[in-house]
Amino acid sequence: MHSRRNGLLARGTSAILLVIGALALVHSLGWRGARFPGFFVMPNRVVPSAALPGWSGVAEGRPLYQNILLAVDGVPIAAADDGYRRAAAHSAGEPAAYLFARADGVETRTFATRILGDGEYLAIFGAYAFTALAYLLLAAVASERSAEGELYRGLAALGWASAAFGFTAMDLYGPGVLFRLHVLSEALLWAVATHLVLAYPEDRVTGRAGVLPLVYGVGLAFAAVYEFFAYEPGAYSALHNLSQALAGIPVLVLVARLALAIDRPPRALGRAGLRRMLAGTLAGLIVPAIVLGVSGATGGRIPVNASAWVGFLFPLACLSALWQSRGHPARAA
Repeated sequence: MHSRRNGLLARGTSAILLVIGALALVHSLGWRGARFPGFFVMPNRVVPSAALPGWSGVAEGRPLYQNILLAVDGVPIAAADDGYRRAAAHSAGEPAAYLFARADGVETRTFATRILGDGEYLAIFGAYAFTALAYLLLAAVASERSAEGELYRGLAALGWASAAFGFTAMDLYGPGVLFRLHVLSEALLWAVATHLVLAYPEDRVTGRAGVLPLVYGVGLAFAAVYEFFAYEPGAYSALHNLSQALAGIPVLVLVARLALAIDRPPRALGRAGLRRMLAGTLAGLIVPAIVLGVSGATGGRIPVNASAWVGFLFPLACLSALWQSRGHPARAA
């Protein structure tokens, strides 16, 4: 009965995230062909660390990441929608003046209004959607095998949190109705990554009843603080940068542990599965972790959307490892 209830809960979680992803995708479609200022704005008026080459500020080598938008054409704005609406009132190529608050003061900068092309849409929102879907598939598959060991529960937790993070990112730049869910999922990335590190290649969770409650307790405490300051732009940026930097630490530890276990692979996935997981971690987690870590350490100077361009490789590699090990939970090589 307990196992059946857990299975229903896991499938329900995956289904809810799929619905959230579909909702975010529908919201994101409004960006295709939209006039915008050449940068995104989140609901708290902070310019996110997300852009493409040639966008406003990026082309000049002075990106706007983590700046706070205060006014457009001299008119103060109270929310991101106000800024977008005033920018969209200009025709494509027509300049508009934007007032920003920076760490060292305020600054007015002028940018030409842009139109978001289909290629740009795919590079941003398409990458988020594909990576999030890959993580959701990993969570769904791993959760079905959760009774086999802590590895599968760790993969499921990481898959759900990462899927939520990716799906809600599609809504983050407007309309932003999933903003708080995005903040929650981002705050928990460190915790779920730590869960996986503790679960594999050596299980350090089983028999230690207080380990996971401590990890997730710290994660939820951080999430509560993050949520409290989500609409305080200055505090939000500091917490965002800290969250991004922290998320990279367990990933680096995971790579080291996987590499050290190559000669003596654990029984769950065997040598072939461990190698696939290591390859996926190097390509699909280390690169995003470096991007997130450097972005956090530099105050958001590196665009984090680049992490989605390779982030899907980790869940796909893990799915491959789970597939080759199916029916052989005790194989050692």
